[in-house]
Amino acid sequence: MIIAGIKPDKKEGFFLRKARLLPLFLCLLLLMSLSVSAQVQLSGYQDGYQYVTFGSYPQGAAGEAAPILWRVLAAQPGQAYLLSHRILDVKRVDGDQRNYKGWLASELHAWLQTDFLDAAFSQEEQAALLEDAELGRVSLPSADDIKEKAYGFINDKSRYFYGTDYAFAQGLYSYTRGKHSPIFTRTISTRAHAHRATKVDGAIGFIGVESDDLGLLPVIWLDLNRVQAISGSGLEADPLALAPIAEQR
Repeated sequence: MIIAGIKPDKKEGFFLRKARLLPLFLCLLLLMSLSVSAQVQLSGYQDGYQYVTFGSYPQGAAGEAAPILWRVLAAQPGQAYLLSHRILDVKRVDGDQRNYKGWLASELHAWLQTDFLDAAFSQEEQAALLEDAELGRVSLPSADDIKEKAYGFINDKSRYFYGTDYAFAQGLYSYTRGKHSPIFTRTISTRAHAHRATKVDGAIGFIGVESDDLGLLPVIWLDLNRVQAISGSGLEADPLALAPIAEQR
């Protein structure tokens, strides 16, 4: 305020300007702290899994889509390695068994990077997937993954995997209807024209790449800096619902 006949001191004006800017500065600090605290924090297997949902895929018998439920196998600042909790689909690894050239040249690897990726994730969700230099943005677990105790695979029974109604409608094999089913891994077998796969007792064996009734249990690498948690606690019955963070324009 300027009082008639009195010229305000320059220092006084400086401090008044600072006083006006202080609330704005404090608001910015608060927004920054909220942004940091809102960053998704995930943890790997610790006597139990943390569960999240991200993307969606047909899961009902008639093809009804539902959010994909993932187990957090491992996490570190900024990224997490996730495994689908349920068998989502059924595909052979490759149709040319005798001339099979390996996983990166397989039909299934190509399908995961294209058809599955587009069916399961929006463009915004795809942008939150990290790309492995060799394996792309979606793959299958390796044989070592499903033997890794740090990922929760502590015995044969821990490798019992269960399909969705949609997977059964696509021809998923089950050892007993509604019970666990075999899955392919991305690991090629030492046996010719075969991949490592799970068996009836949860052990890991091998099955020919042309077999077309084994389940697919995808894995993804998620950029935690590009997603936010909308709801949930991380339990299987109450998973963390993750959504991509909208890009600032």
